[in-house]
Amino acid sequence: MQKLVESQFEKCMFAAPDRILVATDLTDVDSLVPHAIAQAKICSAKLTFIHVIPPAQAIRSQRDANPCSANSYHDPAKIIRDARLALLGVERQVETQGIPCETKALQGSVRDVIAREIRKTDSCRLIVGTHGCSSKGRPMLGSVASDLLISIEVPVMVVGHGARELVEHSVPRRILHPVSLMDIDHSSMQLPLNVAQTCRAELTLLHVIDPDLMKCINPERVIEWAGARLRSLVPDTDLMPKVNTRICYGETAEEILKAAEQTQTDLILLGSSGHSSWSFNESVAYRVLSASSCPVLTYTHEPYRTQIEVLEAMHRKVMADPYERVSISRQTDRSAARAL
Repeated sequence: MQKLVESQFEKCMFAAPDRILVATDLTDVDSLVPHAIAQAKICSAKLTFIHVIPPAQAIRSQRDANPCSANSYHDPAKIIRDARLALLGVERQVETQGIPCETKALQGSVRDVIAREIRKTDSCRLIVGTHGCSSKGRPMLGSVASDLLISIEVPVMVVGHGARELVEHSVPRRILHPVSLMDIDHSSMQLPLNVAQTCRAELTLLHVIDPDLMKCINPERVIEWAGARLRSLVPDTDLMPKVNTRICYGETAEEILKAAEQTQTDLILLGSSGHSSWSFNESVAYRVLSASSCPVLTYTHEPYRTQIEVLEAMHRKVMADPYERVSISRQTDRSAARAL
């Protein structure tokens, strides 16, 4: 009983945190401030802006990306002083909105320092910016953002390159939540519903069906089953915000981004099972985070973890032995047929 109460309290705090940590490299601070202010007002939260200065041996390689260190990377004291001056302006800007705010410039490993500050401040949400493109122009996450998304246990709100200029998304009115339907129940929906209720936002539940499944089983039965399953997750009460359901089939990341555009989504709420560093760059979450034109709030969804680990093990087996694909495909088809 105590564990249940603690779990419910944690979900409430994740949905409406009273402390929010904002990690900035100072090149993205102008785009992060409106989102941080909006989130703080919605949740009545205190903000902490943090800039982490990497170890001395890494400063030289980052001098072009950080204006505070471009001409002074040999002088760590000056780097810290310049960063604190920049953050002081942010603190004053936030406090004029009536929001408590503190700022910190610290040295060390970015991941370790941010994890420590989350624990120290009891923050229940992290906001980060990310930007970058590959040599082929493909949107991608920066290495620091990727590292944080893999390692940080509290929900992480990512304001990507496509969302930086769209300030109207800072106050969510329409939230999109992709749902896998794999071992999901009403308890799994509590956090998305709480977030929508806290923001007073319209929530759309999206399920994307694998096109291969549509080929091997009666498509109408697949859509009918998925629609009924998705609707069963919506509470039958007038107290909740409006909840819509949406079914489509195709490549998952592509369909999520398409649905976000069509519904004019302000925030994508993305449940994740957690990833290893090798699997994250190939994941649906990575593709959505790197290409989304609105902020994405990610959180760890425990019920998926076991199934994802099984699927990743199957994937590794297939990559090692292509002849296993036929056997695994048949197993998947039989499992889907049983579900229907």
